[in-house]
Amino acid sequence: MYIRKRVPGKDDPILVDMVVNNFQVRKEVIELILRMANEVLIVSDNNNTIVGFVSYRFRIGQMIYIDYVVLDTKHQGKGIASSVLPAFERHLMEQGIRTVLGTVDEENTDALKVFQRWGFKVQGQIGSNMVILKELDGSKSDSNQLKSVQYSSIVRKLNTAPPLRPRR
Repeated sequence: MYIRKRVPGKDDPILVDMVVNNFQVRKEVIELILRMANEVLIVSDNNNTIVGFVSYRFRIGQMIYIDYVVLDTKHQGKGIASSVLPAFERHLMEQGIRTVLGTVDEENTDALKVFQRWGFKVQGQIGSNMVILKELDGSKSDSNQLKSVQYSSIVRKLNTAPPLRPRR
């Protein structure tokens, strides 16, 4: 197993079919996720067959938000995701990413357990989604991990709040 960067024209039809057929997601939804992704990493077996992918859309400083972690149902339960996780984390750390944030539907308890086994911690809940977070460098372990995110230089602290303007 290995990970590689996505080749949109070549990989997207396979990724869309995988998600639509395995997880009953509308084609338009997954196409939109793939178009909006900051990066999509393909999980392939040793025969170059795509068995899954990871995509993230948002990056704020050293933090990313994972949209999708998908593994074809025929390949689940074989330790594939766990075997490529270290390579994925190394790839992110090489880009300066230290914090990974995501959500898992509260009804998807199996996925939540897997993420927790991988070191993700539940930070809270938004609607029916459990917010999970992992510090890649391992230096943060307290429950207020979101406070530790370092923001890029494009985010600046305001000394005073900007004035409010009445609506016209």
